[in-house]
Amino acid sequence: MTLIWGVNYIVIKAALEVFSPLSFNAVRFLLAAVSIGAFAWAAGARRPPARQLLRLCLLGVLGNTLYQLCYIEGMARTRAGNAALIMAAVPVLTAVSSHLLGHEHLRSRDILGLALSTTGIAVLVVGSGVVVGLGGPLAGDLLMLLAVIFWTAYTILAKPLVDTLGPTVTTAWTMGLGAIPLLAICAPAALAQRWSAVTPAAWLGAVFSSLGALVVAYLIWYRGVERLGATRTAFYSNFSPVVTLLAAWPLLGELPTVWQILGAAGIFGSLALVRS
Repeated sequence: MTLIWGVNYIVIKAALEVFSPLSFNAVRFLLAAVSIGAFAWAAGARRPPARQLLRLCLLGVLGNTLYQLCYIEGMARTRAGNAALIMAAVPVLTAVSSHLLGHEHLRSRDILGLALSTTGIAVLVVGSGVVVGLGGPLAGDLLMLLAVIFWTAYTILAKPLVDTLGPTVTTAWTMGLGAIPLLAICAPAALAQRWSAVTPAAWLGAVFSSLGALVVAYLIWYRGVERLGATRTAFYSNFSPVVTLLAAWPLLGELPTVWQILGAAGIFGSLALVRS
């Protein structure tokens, strides 16, 4: 999952040179919703009971409509360093919320792991030379913060459904239901998109970002929630910047700095604490 999401950041960055953000989301979510629906049907996944459809719809809006809109628009309005640091709050918010709701108990080593992981992200971001600060528009940072809140709620609230329906059914229904309002919102941008200007490489990027980052990675994410719990699964999201760093080395020729290596080491160390 972290390998896919780490590489996906580079793919999206390249694809958005020819796609508008909302038209890109329209393409990848249309493809993802159809693909995950077909996969669930082929796997013989059963239809969820009617009493659970409302919760699945709510989760779809939280984790696919609101999260994706806030994330893509926030990324377009804030600094890359700010976005990375704000998204690093996902494991912290997930762990604290899950603990307060009584779903999981935080051990002292979990708290230390959260602190080490967050510090590692900060060192990695600052060590990359990316500008971080409050000089940019506040709206972008607020949108990224809302994205963190929506994704955390999506992860925690889905745990009971994952336990009863399984990750495939939960992912398929939440993505399908969440894609409906998302596609409606993205429709004007899709109509305004110059499709003739979209290169084959950009189309391949959209396919990877759809089937990889949305279908496969979401299925793995919920398998993790089912087997490991929300807190331990959320820890892995902080590995995505490390994968992006490593992928940028051969793909973009960007050599990691000493500070970035130290930050990555801190993130790996946090996982060792949580897993022990």
